[in-house]
Amino acid sequence: MPVRAGRKETSERTREGALASLPPLPERPLVSVIIPVLNEEATIGACLEAIEAQTYDHGFIEVIVADGGSTDGTRALVAEHARASTLRALRLIDNPGRTTARGLNEALRVAGGEVIQIIGGHTVVPPEFIAANVRALRETGAAAVGGVIETRGRGRVGEAIALAMSHPFGVGDARFRIGGDPGPVDTVPMAAYRRACFERLGGFPEADKGEDDAFNFFVRQAGGMVYLDPRIRCVYYCRSTYRALAAQYFGYGRARGRALVERPRSARVRHVVPAAAVGAGGAALAAAPLSAAARWAAGGLSAAYGLLAAGAALHAAGRRRAWSLAPLTLLAFPVMHLSYGLGTLLGAAEAAFRPLTLGRRRSVPSPAAPR
Repeated sequence: MPVRAGRKETSERTREGALASLPPLPERPLVSVIIPVLNEEATIGACLEAIEAQTYDHGFIEVIVADGGSTDGTRALVAEHARASTLRALRLIDNPGRTTARGLNEALRVAGGEVIQIIGGHTVVPPEFIAANVRALRETGAAAVGGVIETRGRGRVGEAIALAMSHPFGVGDARFRIGGDPGPVDTVPMAAYRRACFERLGGFPEADKGEDDAFNFFVRQAGGMVYLDPRIRCVYYCRSTYRALAAQYFGYGRARGRALVERPRSARVRHVVPAAAVGAGGAALAAAPLSAAARWAAGGLSAAYGLLAAGAALHAAGRRRAWSLAPLTLLAFPVMHLSYGLGTLLGAAEAAFRPLTLGRRRSVPSPAAPR
C-alpha cells in the first residue's frame, strides 16, 4: 500500500486496528537489513563487518545499502564487502533523494524479508543483534522492537558529545539512549519491523528528519506495539564537532516542531522543554531593556540552566571517570538544547502557517514480495 501525500497522511496511515493482529513469524524469517548512507567511508566498513559477524543464519540475511550519492570511498567499500560477503545478498542501490527517509523507502522497494531491520551507517552492532531482534519480535508480539544505543565519539569533542547524548539532562527520558526497563515505548531507533507494518501503512514519511519517530507513531496509532528490549544493544558514533551537532539537533527539532502541529498526540515532555526554554529565555531577553523584572528573569533562567548543565556535565564525566571532558560536555548541552529548541519553533511555525505541499511527499510502494 503506498504512502499518500498531503495532510490526510496521518489519518490514512493510522487506520484503527490495522496492526492489532499480526501473523506469526516463521521459525527462521528472512531479515532484510536496510542501511541508508551518504559519505560514510569512516564507518561503513565496521558496520558491514559487524553484520557479517552475526550469529543469525547468513542464508537468511540480505543487506541493502541505499547510497545518496557518496563522493568519498563509501561505494567502493560496499562493493568490496559485497564481493567477499557470506550473506544471502549484499547489494548497493541508489538513493536519488539523498535523505535518510528516501533511502529507506528506496530499499523497501526491493526488500524481500519478513523482518525489516534498520541499521545506520554510523552504527556497529554486536554478533547477537539480529538474532536478538527476531527473538524479541516473536516473544513480545510487537510490531517493532529495538534496544539501547551506546553512543561513542571520536576525538575529545566527539567523546564529550557522546557523554551529553547519553545523559538525562541532554536527552530527557529517552530510554533507548539512557537505558531502562523493557516494555512498550513511543519510539526506538535501529528498529526491527514486521513487514506487515509497511504493507499496511506504507513507507517512511519523507518530509523532514525524524522519519523513524513519525513512522513509529503511525505504528502505535494503528494498534501495533513498539517495544524496547534493553538486552538489544548497538554502538552509535556521534558527530565530532559542535557545528555538526547543532545541525543534527536543529534538524531533529524542526521535524519535531512539524510533528507537534501535525501529530500532537505524539508529543512527550522531552520534546517540548527545549522550545519552551528557548521561547521563555528569548522573551525575557527581548524585554530586558524595558523591564527590571525581565532582566531578573533572564538572569535567573541563565543561572539556573548553567548550574544544572554544570552539574550534569560533572555527573556525565564522572560516570566514565573522564573528568577532563566535563568542560566540553558542558558546552555540548546548550548546543543540543538551543539548536533543538530553535528547530522546534521553526518547524511548528512552518507546519502551522506554511503547510506541506503535495510535492514535498511522495508515494512509496510496499516492500517487494517475500522471497
